Amino acid sequence: MKTRTTLVCLLLLVTAPLAASAQTRSVSAASKIGSVTVFSDRAQVTRSATLSLDAGTTLVNFDGLPQLMDEDSIRVEGKGTGTARIAGITVKNVFLERAHEKRVLELEEEIAALKRRVDSLEAKRKALAAQRAFIDSIRVGWGERISKEITIGKPTTAEMGDVAKFVGEGIGKIEEQLYDAEAAKKPLLSRLAALEQELEQSRADRMKEVRSVQVAIEADRKMEFALNLSYLVSQAHWEPTYDVRLTADGKQAELIYRALVRQRTGEDWPGVKLALSTAKPEVGGAPPELAPWQIHLYEPPRPLPYARSAKGAMEMSTMAPMMDGGRVLGGRPPEAEQMPATPMPAQVEEGITSVLFNVRAPVDIPADGTQASSIIAIEKVPVTAEFVTVPKLSPRVYLKSEVTNNTAYPLLAGQVNVFNDAVFTGKAYLKTISAGETFDLYFGADDQIKVKREVAKVRKKAGLLGSNSVSYRTTVELENYKKSAVTVSLLDQLPLPGNAEIKVNLEDASLKPDETRPDGTLVWKVSLAPGEKKQVSYDIVIEYPKGRDLVGVE
Repeated sequence: MKTRTTLVCLLLLVTAPLAASAQTRSVSAASKIGSVTVFSDRAQVTRSATLSLDAGTTLVNFDGLPQLMDEDSIRVEGKGTGTARIAGITVKNVFLERAHEKRVLELEEEIAALKRRVDSLEAKRKALAAQRAFIDSIRVGWGERISKEITIGKPTTAEMGDVAKFVGEGIGKIEEQLYDAEAAKKPLLSRLAALEQELEQSRADRMKEVRSVQVAIEADRKMEFALNLSYLVSQAHWEPTYDVRLTADGKQAELIYRALVRQRTGEDWPGVKLALSTAKPEVGGAPPELAPWQIHLYEPPRPLPYARSAKGAMEMSTMAPMMDGGRVLGGRPPEAEQMPATPMPAQVEEGITSVLFNVRAPVDIPADGTQASSIIAIEKVPVTAEFVTVPKLSPRVYLKSEVTNNTAYPLLAGQVNVFNDAVFTGKAYLKTISAGETFDLYFGADDQIKVKREVAKVRKKAGLLGSNSVSYRTTVELENYKKSAVTVSLLDQLPLPGNAEIKVNLEDASLKPDETRPDGTLVWKVSLAPGEKKQVSYDIVIEYPKGRDLVGVE
C-alpha cells in the first residue's frame, strides 16, 4: 500500500509541470487579406497570419470578419516549424457597439462645442443687426428733422457734420463686424456638417454585426506557425469589357481583355493578389435531376349526396429537390511578379471547365462599390474584313470584320469599345464567345465608298387573268474612291407575301443575287476596282387578285 501511494505521488510530481505548460491560451491574429478570387457573383477571400505558438492548445481569433461570410465555406490550413494539429473551428456573431462607443462620445462633445461657438457668433450677428437698425432709425429721423427745421436755419453745419460722421462710421464698423462674424461661422458650419455625418455613420456602425472565427491549434512544442483562413462572401462580382483595335491592313485586330471588379462585402481589399475566375458557382456543380413525369386519364368528380359532407383530399405536388451548388476548388494563386510600367496581361490557368486569370499587380478594391479595372489579356486575333451596305435604310457603307477567337479561353459577354486603327468608332455588346468561335464586329462607316439608291415610281397594271401587278424599279449605284480593290455586300429585300394569292418575283436584275435568305433578304457581292463605279438594278414585281388592296407596300 505504501509503495502504491509513493508511485502516485511521483506521477503527480512529474505530470504537474507538463500540465502547466500545456494550458490553453487565446490570441488575436493580426491577419491581412493576401489573395482574393472573384467569381461572377461572389468572391473567395484568403487571410494570412503568422503566430508564435506555445506547447498545448492555442485559440486563434480572427476578428472583424464580414457578416456576408458563408460559414460553410470556411477553410483553414497552416504549417509550422513543428508538429501541430488544427483541432476545430468556431464562428461567432459579434456586435461592434463597444468598439465605437468612445468615438461616438468624442463626436458628440465636439459637435456640442462647435454648436456653442456657432450660437455665440449668431448672437453677436443679431446684436450687430440691432445696432445697425438703430443707426438707420437715427438717420431716417434726422432726415425728417432737417426737412422741417432747415427753413429756420437749423441745424447748423457743424451739427449736420457730426450726425453724418456718426452715422457713417457707425454703419461702417457694424458692417465690418457682421462680415467677420459670417466669415468665422462658415468654416464652423462646414466642420459641423462633417462631424454630424461621421456621427450618424458611427451610430450606425455601433450596432454593426460582424463575424469572428476562432481556430483551435494543438502544438507539441513552441513554434512559429503560418495560418491561412479562406471563406466565400457575396456582393462581389467582376464583368469583362474589351477594346478591339483593327490594324491598318484590316487583317488582324488587337484584343484587350479588361476586368471591372466591384464589391460591397463589408471589408476593403487593400493591395491583394487578385484572381478572376470564369467558373459559375451559382449554376451548381451537377446537373438537375429529372422527377418522374406521370400522366393519367381525366376522371370527372363523382356527385356527392346532399346531406353528406365530404372531406376533399388535397393533392400536394412534390417538387424535385434543388441541387446544392458545388464547391469551388482551386489552389492558391501563384506569387505576383514585378509589374513593368506598360500594361501586362494576367497569367492564365486553364481548368477543365473554367479559366482563372491571375492579375500580376496588387490591386486595391474598397468595399464601397468603387470600380477597379485590370487588364487580364492582350491578344492578336485574325480578322476577315468586308464592306456592307443597306442603302434602303442608310446611305453609307460600313466596314464589317469577322473576328476569330483564337485564344485558349472564352470571351465572356460584355461591352466592346471598337477602334478602327486609332479612331474610336462606337460601342457594341459581345455575347459569350467560345475558344475558336467567330463573331462579327462593325468598325464604322467608310466615306471613301459611296452608295446611292433610287426607286422608280410604282407602276400598276391589270392582268389578263384577273390579277393586278405592282412593280418597283430599284437602282443602286456603288463607287469606290479607295486606292485598293474592295468587295461590298449589298443588302436589299423582297416583301414576304402574307397568303398564297400574292406572288412576289425579282425580274430584270442586271446582276443575279448571290444569296436569297428565307426572310426575303437579297445579297449581292459587288467587286469594285479602285475608282470603279457600278450599278445594280432590278424590278420587284408583286401580283395580287383584282378587287383586292395590298397592305404594306411602299
